[in-house]
Formats: sequence, structure tokens, C-alpha cells
Amino acid sequence: MKRFITLAALLCLSGCYPVYKTLQAKTSFVVIDESRKPLRDAEVILISSAYPYGDEKSRMSKFTDELGKADFNSIHEFRIESLMIHGREEFFWNWCVYKKGYETNQSQNTGSDNFSSANTVMLKRGNSQPCKPRL
Repeated sequence: MKRFITLAALLCLSGCYPVYKTLQAKTSFVVIDESRKPLRDAEVILISSAYPYGDEKSRMSKFTDELGKADFNSIHEFRIESLMIHGREEFFWNWCVYKKGYETNQSQNTGSDNFSSANTVMLKRGNSQPCKPRL
């Protein structure tokens, strides 16, 4: 018990504190074509990034099923953060949907407050361009 109190006091003095972070949001995508029919085998990539620098942290790829659906589970982790001038690490998510013969559909900087747990993405026929690789 004495060790625990000592450790807690040292953490407080150092400006460190434990947090439970959502590294990847739980979400699902339904990919449809212009006639609202589900698209099978469309690649859906969920990209996790974090402020303050906007760096990409991870990406997860899934292919849609016969109903045009791709599901992503949430990923959480306990971390130790410290008080910094730039603030704390804040995660946000973007996505990219690709299928050959259709225009690639990609989101732009979807903050964690605006990210939806259910997304319907319509792909239009056109030139395909694979999702941009991780930088």
C-alpha cells in the first residue's frame, strides 16, 4: 500500500496521469452504387490519426460483404499521458472506400465528435484510384 501511495504521488508530481483512450471508433459502413444497390468487395479503410500533429497512427482495412457492409470494432487502450503545452493526444478518424470501376470516396478530417457509428457511402462509376498509402 505504501508503494502505491508513493507511485501515485510521483505520478502527480511529474504531471503524468492515466487515461483510457479510444484508438479506433466502432463504426460500420454500407457501400452502395448510384442505383442504391449494395456493392460487394469494396475496400473500406478506417484511418486513425491523432492531434496535436495530425499524424496517422493506424489503418484497418475490410472488404464489404454481399449486403455492402463492413464493420469495424472499437479499440481502446490505457495510457499514461503527461501535461504538455500542446495539450493531450486526441484521436480522430477518416475513411477511404475503393472499388475498381468506381470513383474513390474519401473523408476529410472527421473529428471524433462528428464521426458517425453508421455510414452509408455511395460510389459513382468512374476512374478508380486506390486509397493513398500511409505516409
